[in-house]
Amino acid sequence: MEIKRHNLFETPLYHLKEPKFLNLNKVCDKYIKEGKEYSKSRIKTREKHYKKKIGDFGLSHSSTTLLEEPKIKDFGKFIGQTSYNILESQGYDLSKHRVDFSELWVQEFGKNGGGHQRVHTHYSHISGFYFLKCSKKTSYPIFHDPRPGAMMIKLPFKEPVQSCTITQADLRPEPGDFILFNSYLPHEFIVDPGIEPFRFIHFNLVCLPEKYFQHELSKK
Repeated sequence: MEIKRHNLFETPLYHLKEPKFLNLNKVCDKYIKEGKEYSKSRIKTREKHYKKKIGDFGLSHSSTTLLEEPKIKDFGKFIGQTSYNILESQGYDLSKHRVDFSELWVQEFGKNGGGHQRVHTHYSHISGFYFLKCSKKTSYPIFHDPRPGAMMIKLPFKEPVQSCTITQADLRPEPGDFILFNSYLPHEFIVDPGIEPFRFIHFNLVCLPEKYFQHELSKK
């Protein structure tokens, strides 16, 4: 008896190298510095509570928005066009929509290690990272099966899960790497050991009706 298999509900993930934007490290330095200043009060509060010097262990120093930074304009255009191409290639009709940023920020895990992110998704259409500082000794993202039902009743596997062909994908980025994905894809960052710097730009984009932008322009 012939059984035909249909691979339905594919969840693509896009990984590309573009080292030309690594010069944004210098642009982001001041934002990370501001983020570390903001973290000082949190560090002080924690150390007072635990009565022990723990520094920035487990913290992530995040910037304010980068959307108004003029030196990041070309970077933003690249992400916007790439995101548009991805959604269009997936079959979405964007003829009456425009892809625009909802969030854009840079973050760096604490120098003392322990930085991480729990599994989460984003309320947007396309999300992604651009890695500025990372190595084989730093944290890295893990992507999970987005189907809640499949996770609830999953069975044990014959082989260790190491690829996106089963339930999760561990991606080890290098400086200059982009990773883009549909925002419904659950993801996390493993605990960083604090051996080498781990810094990346995080972005979320949404598709909005073209008439929204026309309305906004008419008000100016």
